[in-house]
Amino acid sequence: MTAASVLSADVLFATLDPTLRAVGLPHGARVILSDTVGFISDLPTMLVAAFRATLEEVIEADVILHVRDMSHEDSDAQSHDVGKVLVELGIEAGDPRVVEVWNKIDRMNSDDRVRIFNLAERHEYRRQPLPVSALTGEGIEHLLAAIEQRLGEKRQTLQLSIDPSDGAGLSWLYRHSEVLSREMNEEGRLALSVRADPKNAALVKHKYPETTEVKPPG
Repeated sequence: MTAASVLSADVLFATLDPTLRAVGLPHGARVILSDTVGFISDLPTMLVAAFRATLEEVIEADVILHVRDMSHEDSDAQSHDVGKVLVELGIEAGDPRVVEVWNKIDRMNSDDRVRIFNLAERHEYRRQPLPVSALTGEGIEHLLAAIEQRLGEKRQTLQLSIDPSDGAGLSWLYRHSEVLSREMNEEGRLALSVRADPKNAALVKHKYPETTEVKPPG
């Protein structure tokens, strides 16, 4: 997803530190992807405490990707172990932030692939797992779109206008929101449609009091 070159090895504790990378979404927004350590069952208590510090980033995440190795014979048991750790972190089953990513479909034969895709489609739309291959890139575009959709559900769409000479204001809006459209209106002002999380939306409204919020249909 990030085209970053990081160590990948089938060795316990090959990587312990979470890595942070910027990822571009389909409509231009950028997010930070944090890759936590892998979850391992039956760890000694001391190691569990050490891992917990790296996993606590999950608590503050806007979207949580639960990446499963669907080619592994113990995939279901591994998923159960992850679920238990998430509950211990205060993230209950069914948390709307969680997106299941069914990875390594490149390792499956044609029959298993059909089975996996059919199984994914049986889930309700909001909870559908996303089959992907991190190796070949298959399905990644659908994963990025799903991340963007989840983030968009919490964001507010705002409309405002600024003086076209206000370059500093325009730059500020690009830093604090996702600019969806910009065009010159009949009054000679720059009309903008932007999207932002609640915190940044409040900043936009404070800086530009004439800002209006576009309510979602229904």
